[in-house]
Amino acid sequence: MSNRIAIVFIVFLAVGVDLFSQLLPEENVTIRIPVADQQHLRSLTANYYVVNFNNDSADLVISNDQISVLKSRFTGLKLLPAEFLLDDSDMAENLTEAFTFTKYPTYFQYDTMMHQLASDFPDLCKIDTFGYSRQGRLLLALKISDNAAEDEGEPTFLYTATMHGDELIGYILTLRLADFLLRNYGQNSEVTDLLDNVELWINPLSNPDETYYPDNSNSVVASRRPDISSLDLNRNFPDPFAGDENDTTGLQVEIQNMMLFMMKHHFNMSANIHAGAEVVNYPWDHKYSRHPDDDWFIFISREYADVAHDINPNYMNGFTDGITNGWDWYDIYGGRQDYVNFYLGGREVTLELSNTKKLASEMLETYWDYNQWSLINMISQARYGIHGTVISAGSGLPVSAKIMVENYDSDSSIVYSDADEGKFFRYLKEGFYDLVISADGYFNDTVTNVSVIDYQTTTLQIELDSLGTDVFLSPLYSEPVLIYPNPSRSQLHVEVKDPAMSIDEAMILSIDGKIMLVSGAGENASQISMDVAELQSGLYILQLRTNVGIFNKLVVIE
Repeated sequence: MSNRIAIVFIVFLAVGVDLFSQLLPEENVTIRIPVADQQHLRSLTANYYVVNFNNDSADLVISNDQISVLKSRFTGLKLLPAEFLLDDSDMAENLTEAFTFTKYPTYFQYDTMMHQLASDFPDLCKIDTFGYSRQGRLLLALKISDNAAEDEGEPTFLYTATMHGDELIGYILTLRLADFLLRNYGQNSEVTDLLDNVELWINPLSNPDETYYPDNSNSVVASRRPDISSLDLNRNFPDPFAGDENDTTGLQVEIQNMMLFMMKHHFNMSANIHAGAEVVNYPWDHKYSRHPDDDWFIFISREYADVAHDINPNYMNGFTDGITNGWDWYDIYGGRQDYVNFYLGGREVTLELSNTKKLASEMLETYWDYNQWSLINMISQARYGIHGTVISAGSGLPVSAKIMVENYDSDSSIVYSDADEGKFFRYLKEGFYDLVISADGYFNDTVTNVSVIDYQTTTLQIELDSLGTDVFLSPLYSEPVLIYPNPSRSQLHVEVKDPAMSIDEAMILSIDGKIMLVSGAGENASQISMDVAELQSGLYILQLRTNVGIFNKLVVIE
């Protein structure tokens, strides 16, 4: 590329503060300061925008008026090298060149590319406008699947990029990924199998105003960054640390639209693509304790980095060989990764895919080679783990249920089956697990020793018995069972009045479905008595299992 200029200023405050002030440009700049430890770093995050942390230093984006504060706190400060400024030679001259993905598109070319992919592959791709930016640009996403117009109850995966508008690598990678998958469906068996079994969503440009700021012609990408007050969308989500509600009120419009989009589609897996480092970052960002699925997060992160290492061992080779826990790197509050995992019950990681934010266009092909199959393999992980369906016994209708891994889950990791089809997807590292399934109006069910094998799918169908399960009655009797006394203090007696019915077993259940007392009956028994004196006072369910069905009735123990 011609006329590329990068100027390096290294200035120590002990030597000359005035010199630094003279060199500081009017717009925001990135500085590096020495950091003694994690506690020292955390003292910065409340007041400054920390973009990177490397063992003994932190990179901060600052404005001119923050220099006076910083110079009183730190004895050494370095102004980082300016990144190469992208110019006209980095931009696609036309749509044909934009579709080579070796140049950056203008905003209008991007909009056309997204719509053209949906138009060229109508069976595989549909476009969704899920909102507008502050300046009125479209927020676009592509749904890519074998039957894109239908909801097939498959696991859903979301890629988004460019939340920070000058972190450009994800913008091109996700656009190119969409194009590659669509053009190779039916030609490449791995791509075909992927789109046959996963609903993929791709949002390449989640902050278009910053990517094309301040050029109102939308012809140049990331020529500079806007004012720092509107800089960081990745600190604007509801914050678990602060105890925020899952509420869009008062948030920036791009964040509001993204939250509503994600809440609508309930993505099972997702990844948010950034630049400024080369690492897969997994939760939590806001606290030291690990996510219950820490082993699984490490597993999928390790796979991403290892596949990239097969292409270039020197790529993503920092941190723990290319992966890191978020808190171990540096803490983030109000970030999207923890919002998705904590509030939405999803499974999201952050992909930092280039040390250079404004990557020169001649490097785009190289970074596609580094990341192509890592990106595809991460989507494939949505196909594995436990894929289950919860239905109502007898009717077969779908049930919206809570699926908890016993002695494993916390509130932030529990998943739920959807009300439309009763489907749920639970991603776990290889092992054996006990699942407890519960739903309003149904008895709990426990499925024990569920086997999960890496790179395989475990399929479950779970039937829940309703608290009001219908009984098949003889037409001569409208009330087939007599229960007395009710309320009871000691003995509870049960009789069936239909000669065609006989009692097999009677159980006393707590309101939440736990078995408290079981009593068997003799062959062809028409009555049974139960000693309930040891039960605590309260409301219970009597479940009577007979030769013609199940009868449930509320009883009171005094």
